[in-house]
Formats: sequence, structure tokens, C-alpha cells
Amino acid sequence: MTLPEAASRLAASVEDVWLSVCELVLTVYEDRPTGCDLAAVDDLSERVSELQGDVAAARVLLSPGGPLLPALPSVAAHLDAAHRRYWRDMRGYRAVAALREASRRRGGGLPAWQCAVEASAARCEEPLTAAVTALNACWQEICLSSNHRRSS
Repeated sequence: MTLPEAASRLAASVEDVWLSVCELVLTVYEDRPTGCDLAAVDDLSERVSELQGDVAAARVLLSPGGPLLPALPSVAAHLDAAHRRYWRDMRGYRAVAALREASRRRGGGLPAWQCAVEASAARCEEPLTAAVTALNACWQEICLSSNHRRSS
């Protein structure tokens, strides 16, 4: 693989993450039961918005025509933040347990919404993992090309 190929895969992977996170955002905000003013729900909504912000920042840095090498450390930082936020705030035990407890306590439309949110969050896992893998491929190509230049 070449660096341009790796960069193209990274951009496509980040776009896939963007689409899955946008689906999660829609589920969290648009499908939220009316009159639901629970702290756990508000906290989740905020964390999902922050996740979307991390992915959006990485996506902007990978815009077509932009230079990859200077942007890559920032892309990595945003993807790392998104990855950490995803596992801690969307899929982590505390976040899931708090949402499930609030759902059980309140009832109504909240349990169905909570299940939809969990399913949508789970669909973000594969694209996020693919983006991290694509980022690592970019770093590997940079290292290989750097080592090749040194040995020449």
C-alpha cells in the first residue's frame, strides 16, 4: 500500500464513522421520548454531541486536496478522543447502566428509546475500529517511506 492509498482509506473510514455517528445523533435527539428530562438522558445527549464533534473535526482535516502529513497528528488526536469517548461514554458500563436504570425507573417510551440508542451505538463500533486501523496504516506507510529514504 502507498501513503495516498492509506490516506484514501482513512478518509473513507472517517466518512463511515461520520455516517454511523450521525445515525446515533438522530436516534438520541429525534427519537427521544417527549417530556424526558432525566439527567442520564441529558448526559448521554451531550456525550453524543461531543463524539460527533470529534469525528467532524477529523473529517474536516481529511478534506480532499488538503495536505495529509501536517494534519495527521490532529486527525489522530480527534480519532483517539472519539474512540475513548465512544467506549467510555456510549458503551462503558457506567454510561449503559445509568441509562438502563433511568429507563427502568421512568418507563413509558424510554425503554424502547434506550434499546434503539444502544443498537445505534453498537453500529458505530465497526466503522470506528476501521478508522483507527486506517490511521495506523497511514503511520506505517510514513514510517516505511522514512526508513526507505534513510537506507537509500
